Amino acid sequence: MNKLTTYTIKELHKIYRDKLLTPTSFVDLCLQKVKQTSELNAFVTVTEDEAENHGVESEKRFYIDKKSRMLDGITFGIKDNFCTSNITTTCASEMLKNFVPTYDATVYARLRAAGACLIGKCNLDEFAMGAGTVDSIFGPTRNPWGYDKSNDDWRISGGSSGGSAVAVSSGACVAAIGSDTGGSTRNPAALCGIVGLKPTYGLVSRYGLIPLVNSMDVPGILTRTVEDAATILNCIAGPDFLDSTTIKKEFDPVSITDDFDMTKIKIGIPKEYYCEGMSQEVIDTWRYVADLLENQKAVLKSVSLPHTSVSIAVYSILNQCEVASNMARYDGLEYGFRAEENYSTEELYASTRSQGFNDVPLN
Repeated sequence: MNKLTTYTIKELHKIYRDKLLTPTSFVDLCLQKVKQTSELNAFVTVTEDEAENHGVESEKRFYIDKKSRMLDGITFGIKDNFCTSNITTTCASEMLKNFVPTYDATVYARLRAAGACLIGKCNLDEFAMGAGTVDSIFGPTRNPWGYDKSNDDWRISGGSSGGSAVAVSSGACVAAIGSDTGGSTRNPAALCGIVGLKPTYGLVSRYGLIPLVNSMDVPGILTRTVEDAATILNCIAGPDFLDSTTIKKEFDPVSITDDFDMTKIKIGIPKEYYCEGMSQEVIDTWRYVADLLENQKAVLKSVSLPHTSVSIAVYSILNQCEVASNMARYDGLEYGFRAEENYSTEELYASTRSQGFNDVPLN
C-alpha cells in the first residue's frame, strides 16, 4: 500500500520533527499523487501554487519559529461549493464555472489558520444535488477501489462529496471537507472506505458554503481515521458571528484517548431500519458491527423511530422547497453565467437557467 494512504496527522507531525520529511516535501508528494491519479477526477481545481506557499509557511513555523500549529503541513482538499478567495468556486455547474469569490468560507479560513495546506477544490454533483458525483460538468469522480484503468471499469464514489472522499482515499491529501445535507459526506466516505463525519447542525459554521438546503446543510469531514476527524473538528467547530445558526457557547474540544470507556456508550438500533428489501450482505455487516460493539461492552438497545416510513417524503418536500428558493438567485443578472438571449428580462432568466443548470437542479 502507498504510504500516502496511511499517514495520520499525528504520524506526520512526528515525521516532520524527526526530519524524515518536511512539510514542503510532503506537499510535493501529494501534488504528484494528484497527477498520478488524475483519471479518478477527484479535483476540479488543483491549487499547486497555494499548496507550495502554505507548505513553506508551515516549514518556517516548524523549524525556524518553533511554534507549529495543529495542522501545519497537513494537506487537505475542500469541496468546490465552499468559497475560497481568489480561487474559482464552481459548484461543478456551468452557472458558476468562472465564479471567483472575494472572501473565504469560515471552514476554509479556520483550516488555514491552523496551518493546513490546500491541495485543491474537489469535484461534486452539481450544486451538491446527487449521491454519486456523476452529475458534474467536469465529469464523474471514479472510486479508486477496484478501478481498472485499462478498460475504464469503475465504481461510483458516492456523493455528493465524492471528490473529497476520493482525494483522501487515494492519498492525494490527508483530510478533506465536504458538505452533508442528506448523507453527502457519509455516503461517499462509506463507499470509499474512509471516515465521514456530519457534525451536529450549528456546530460548524456554514458561512461561505454555497447553500443547497439551509436548514440541513452542514460542512462535513473526511479522513482516514476517527482521531484525525476529531482533530479537524476541533479546528473548525465553534461560534461564528458570520453565521447566526452556529452555537453561541464556546466549543469544548473532542479528545480521543486509548482508554476510551465503551461501557458508558449506549447505542440504539432502530427496529424500523430492518426493512423489506435489505440485502443479506448489509444485514450481515450490521450484525457484525453490533457484535463488535457488544464485545467491547457497549450497551446496545432496540429502539423505535415510528415515523421512519415518512422520513423520505418529509425530506423531499423540505429539500425541494429550499432548493427552489436557493436556485432562484441564479438569474443571469448579478453574477455567474449569463445567456446571450436578452431581448426581454423573462427570456434572459429562462435562457440563463436552462443553459446554466443540468437536468437535476432544473427538475
